[in-house]
Amino acid sequence: MEISDFAEEMTTPIHDFLVKNSESHTIRCYMPGHKGTEDPLDITEIDGADSLYDTDTNGGKGIIALSEKNASKLFGCKRTLYSCSGSTLAIQTMLTLAKLRGNGKDHVIAGRYSHRSFINSCILLGLIPSWVYPEEYLSAAVTPESIEAKINSRTLAVFINSIDYYGGMSNISAIAEVCHSHCIPLLVDNAHGAYLKFAPVDLHPMTLGADMCADSAHKTLPVLTGGAYLHIANEKYCAMAKEAMALTATSSPSYLILDSLDRCNRTIAEKPFHIAEICNKVTALKRHCADMGYVLSQSDYMKVTFDCAAVHSTGFAMAEMLKEFGIECEYADEYRCVLLFGSGSTDVDFETIKTVLKANTPRSVFVRSLPSPPVHIRTQTACSPAKAYFSGKVRLPVMMTVGKVCAGAVAPCPPGIPLIMPGEVVTIDAARALRDKGIADIPIVV
Repeated sequence: MEISDFAEEMTTPIHDFLVKNSESHTIRCYMPGHKGTEDPLDITEIDGADSLYDTDTNGGKGIIALSEKNASKLFGCKRTLYSCSGSTLAIQTMLTLAKLRGNGKDHVIAGRYSHRSFINSCILLGLIPSWVYPEEYLSAAVTPESIEAKINSRTLAVFINSIDYYGGMSNISAIAEVCHSHCIPLLVDNAHGAYLKFAPVDLHPMTLGADMCADSAHKTLPVLTGGAYLHIANEKYCAMAKEAMALTATSSPSYLILDSLDRCNRTIAEKPFHIAEICNKVTALKRHCADMGYVLSQSDYMKVTFDCAAVHSTGFAMAEMLKEFGIECEYADEYRCVLLFGSGSTDVDFETIKTVLKANTPRSVFVRSLPSPPVHIRTQTACSPAKAYFSGKVRLPVMMTVGKVCAGAVAPCPPGIPLIMPGEVVTIDAARALRDKGIADIPIVV
């Protein structure tokens, strides 16, 4: 069934209820305290408004339940749940569900450069990560072979991050095949790739075989910040999903975020090719950049990732140049600069960026000295993340921590990827890397 086929039947039950309530001029003797003066659509769980974590106990017929079913149709999933706490909550929930059905297993094979929300979830759930290193620093692209080599009798799940911050992607189909051959669920942090279902080629993890997937809808779709999806393909995880999500979620989810997730369904159904058109414009911009002499790293449809080191520059220098012309990038570091596009990107945006890049060739962001090439920081594990985190701890100057056990996930944000994990022994390389990132002190187990 094509997405456009949903256009006529795609309702917006949450939005319709909120508008009707705002027009009723009812005296609001309920939360929030602004009583509609800040935003008339901002309400709490009043009669008829459903309840995000109680949609199942309400019979699955409330406005939120109906809206989530609309989303699950668009994404082709057994079930889609809304999150008002970003992909972080979705990641916590899918790991909780895996543990609930895991028969006591506690090891999760994961790409080393997973977001800190993953390691924080491991701390809360008592899970032990088994790291797989990609070929490239900060890349999320791990191989099926490296994952299969890590699987053992204690493996609960495989967790990968695809798309990564630079725009790199893993071979999800092949990894899913490995996981399923061992009856192990594949969980994907697809925070940057909610749009992939509607791209020129459908590369969404759920299409490619993932069992569960976290999408940050707000990163690339017309959704307010904090709006995200948890997609579930495997029936056995559906029944307890709401209960698992409520475990770590706010009990006051934003109806403004829910409203934007609800309206996003209709927008996608009514304009099924809009996302693909944006993707094609990004592809065209990449061609122009290459023609102008910029060196690009391979990236997904919505990102333009400049390999600044290849033209003897830094991502910081390029980001500063762009900012002078009114262009704010998504991310920059010593080596690369990332521009992220989305459903709201306009033709004027693309033309302006093209003009600025043409007027400021790679030579204009030339710098004399470059940082050393990045390397993987490999450490030894002394204890589980949970044991380290909940132990006694003290903060020490980073260069005094060599040989000691880290007590927390130390992660510059963005990209929010820990350089060292709780339970790992701090090496001299790790300490230097943290110092070079401007981190003065870190928590240490005592």
